[in-house]
Amino acid sequence: MKQKNAIAYLCFCLVMPLMAEEDNVSNKANYQLAGRFAPYKIKKLMYSTSINTKWIEGTENFWYEWKTADGKSFYMGDPLKGTQQLLFDNDKIAAELTRITRDPWDAQHLPIEKIKFIDENTLQFDVKSSQDDKGEEVIDEEIDEQKWDIDKKEKEKEKIYKKKVFHFEYKINTQKLRELKDWEAPDKHPKWANVSPDGETIIFARNHNLYMINASDYKKILDAGRGKDGKKAEDAIEKVTVNEVKLTRDGEKHYSYAIFDRGDTDDKRKRDQDKRKRTRIYWAKDSKKFASIRSDQRKSKELWVIHSVKNKRPKLETYKYDMAGDKNVTQYEIEIHDLATQSRLKLDINKFKDQRIGVYSGRQFRYPDSDKPQQTVWLAKDSKKLYFYRQSRDMHKVDVCVADTETGEVKILFKEKLNTYIE
Repeated sequence: MKQKNAIAYLCFCLVMPLMAEEDNVSNKANYQLAGRFAPYKIKKLMYSTSINTKWIEGTENFWYEWKTADGKSFYMGDPLKGTQQLLFDNDKIAAELTRITRDPWDAQHLPIEKIKFIDENTLQFDVKSSQDDKGEEVIDEEIDEQKWDIDKKEKEKEKIYKKKVFHFEYKINTQKLRELKDWEAPDKHPKWANVSPDGETIIFARNHNLYMINASDYKKILDAGRGKDGKKAEDAIEKVTVNEVKLTRDGEKHYSYAIFDRGDTDDKRKRDQDKRKRTRIYWAKDSKKFASIRSDQRKSKELWVIHSVKNKRPKLETYKYDMAGDKNVTQYEIEIHDLATQSRLKLDINKFKDQRIGVYSGRQFRYPDSDKPQQTVWLAKDSKKLYFYRQSRDMHKVDVCVADTETGEVKILFKEKLNTYIE
């Protein structure tokens, strides 16, 4: 009897580790399975469920693409006539692209990207081939986030190059395709550049203060970054020598004219502290003045985020953040800047304790194919008035106001008060 018990106990001791190992295997995170359902992978498996229309400048027409099991089709619609037409004969254009790029394309897998209409009958587009462009090496910061799991050791052994891109022009009425061998990249406006409506003045922030450059210097910057992407464009632009005019001298950390961009680690922010930054300004439509909104967060408390993904070691991001119940929160102010005199006028807008403010901007329509810079202009027709609002911290009260940009006088146009809140 004792012998049987001993054998049973021995079997139990041998089986239990195996069962525990099975439990550990089954409870282990299956990252490969989760990765199959990443948004960029699911997107490739889905067909079109909605239409994203893109208006064609100079016409009343628009174009859109539609994806089915048979591939991608491109259409142009005329809302006045209530008609639509295919932009391409997929079989014919696939054959032409194969002949020119030497890659085997078919009608179901057209590689057409970045369609841009020149006029209602002419468009341009890109095709990325399988060939390496030996002159364009990919650097770490330019690698697509979808490929974050590339084996870095393998990358060090073999350089990764961008794929060669072919540029084409296509005539809709004749269905003629030709390669643009002398193609020149369009202007790529840097994020920091705030261009005046007349295009003559460009405003940005550097070291927490406002600066400006003129149109001719800005053209040098655009030419330097033309056809380049990411860090290569930034480096090329930084090397250009231009005449920067300093407009303010009272900017400082947490009381800056620059927009604070969330997502940068403290290390990166320190490296980039001397570079040009975006700023929150609103242009008068006549380009004579602009308004700036500056936030004072010097007394606000800090918050932290740990960046543990895509880094060898976790990195810290520190930023100011107002929370419910905080006594010291962000304070806002509006200044009017006169370009002719390079003077500033600070508006007396204070009414509610810890109020929030905003400038009303004029509505603008932007064509998706436009190479023009995005501009924010204020609502008034000239540079003499500025419309803005101020809202109490509890969101129960709001004043809609107009300011005289010459004298600084502020008038309330109308005000609202509710016991709940006003959005």
